[in-house]
Amino acid sequence: MENEKSLSNYENAKIEADKIDEEIISTLQSGVSFRVEAGAGSGKTYSLEKVIDWIQANKINEYKKKKQNVICITYTNVAVNVISSRLNSSSFIIPSTIHSFAWNTIKQFQSTIIKLLKEKIDFNIDETDFDKIRLVQYTLGYRYIEGEILYLYHDDVIKLFAYFLDNKKFRKIFSDRYPLILIDEYQDSFKIITDKVIDYFISKKIGPQFGFFGDSWQTIYQMNNPCGIIENENISVICKSSNFRSAENIVTLLNKIRPKLPQISAIDDYKGDTFVVTCNDFTGARRTDRNFNGELPQDEFSKRLNTLKEIVENRFMDENESLKTLMITHRVLANQQGYEKVLEVLGERFRDGDDLIIKFFMNIVEPVCFALETANMTLLFQTLGVTRYPIASKADKQQWNIFKEKLKDRNTKSAIEVLKIVKESKLIPMPPEIEKHIKLFYDQPNLTYVNSTIEEYLNLSYSQFLASIRFLYPDAEFSTEHGVKGEEYDNVIFTIGRGWSNYQFDLYAPMLINGVNTRNLTAFERNRNLFYVCCSRSKKRLFIFVTLEVQKEFEDFLIKLVGSENYYTYESFIETYNKK
Repeated sequence: MENEKSLSNYENAKIEADKIDEEIISTLQSGVSFRVEAGAGSGKTYSLEKVIDWIQANKINEYKKKKQNVICITYTNVAVNVISSRLNSSSFIIPSTIHSFAWNTIKQFQSTIIKLLKEKIDFNIDETDFDKIRLVQYTLGYRYIEGEILYLYHDDVIKLFAYFLDNKKFRKIFSDRYPLILIDEYQDSFKIITDKVIDYFISKKIGPQFGFFGDSWQTIYQMNNPCGIIENENISVICKSSNFRSAENIVTLLNKIRPKLPQISAIDDYKGDTFVVTCNDFTGARRTDRNFNGELPQDEFSKRLNTLKEIVENRFMDENESLKTLMITHRVLANQQGYEKVLEVLGERFRDGDDLIIKFFMNIVEPVCFALETANMTLLFQTLGVTRYPIASKADKQQWNIFKEKLKDRNTKSAIEVLKIVKESKLIPMPPEIEKHIKLFYDQPNLTYVNSTIEEYLNLSYSQFLASIRFLYPDAEFSTEHGVKGEEYDNVIFTIGRGWSNYQFDLYAPMLINGVNTRNLTAFERNRNLFYVCCSRSKKRLFIFVTLEVQKEFEDFLIKLVGSENYYTYESFIETYNKK
């Protein structure tokens, strides 16, 4: 009818999203394993939470009667905490990281674990040392022997769990205990595990029902050999097609990148903007060093990026809007921001922010120092978790002043020196895990710590950890593409340049429109996924800032994405928007 009110973007998107959520619940009820393919901004977490709420409301009697649990596996401890907040303390739904879940499932089978470790997994441990082992534990996440106890590394737990899945009797126990397993960010799951899940359970239509939530195009972490897309004829695929994050023009760009999963924008307040700003107008000598060949000189890069940021902030952004600058790799950013040594040690683990040492500095030491420097007693109370006044006498005040003075120049000290000051002060409760790190530093200095040793890591300058903390805080101004999956910002400057041979967007991105013409599908998918993730972070405006020299094929691709009217060289963009 002509007089019928047309629906808003949000209303259309919400109707579509609700239909999909009903389909997910219906599939869940049918007992069929399913995969929710949720593009950027489509509300994957919302759908997962609706499933959890439905299970809590409708399955409690069935599962509790049989003493069964529903497992929700998430990628990080932060996500575990978010899901836990929706559950009561006695809930039969257990949120967990894959490492914790795997270990809790197998840890009671100690004799089998020791046998598998001895026969299947290469530990490079002397045979006589192995004979002393009576107990295996998983606590700090790195491998060492203390007396008769062997402590496991993260990867050891995954390998052990995979071996256990090969055992028919274990699979029966596993299936009886866990009738339903939900996996968030499924695409980042360990392939060694998902392959066995498909082989032993899904392909045979036996065992637990699995619900996979994620997006195969957001597989961007390569270190753990992630599974990527999970496909099987016995998995029902449900695609989410609404985008509640990005404005229409940004969603239009995303649909050009990914036409097989088209989205509709739910945003009504603004259309959004997409721009490309290239540096083809630079006539000076470009860099020739390894991994940076063809890149702008560092000074020119910094000058242009800073000027672009100023224009975005002054000409486009409202006062309360956010801006995030994405850079090609951690190494480029780490060098600029001052945490490159920490990154060398932690590698890909840095992005999770789960390192116990960094977390202790970030959540305890730095807030305490800030509280003392600003005389903020409320913050001191909150950080220490105490209810009584911590400075109740002259002696207390003197102790805290000494402590404050010792840490005044902490940025010039090493991490272990800071830890020693904290420990010896006896003013701040020292978590047992941190105590253990300090002990290992002195007792087993050559103990492997991710990509280095515990001695080398804790001997790093504390300034490196301060820089890491500045980066890991949510309001950090810069970020890497790898660190922002799942994040959203009003405005994004996505820089495309040199810095890591694994990513050559100028070579692979045009294949998104022109078709794949490479035998290296792994490289194409790696570049495709990260390009998609970067372009899909912005809510209002996306600025693609290209600092390498743009050739015609890449130029044509970028113009197709944003339109010729939004394609600028750096100088023309400055000239156009400095006048407005």
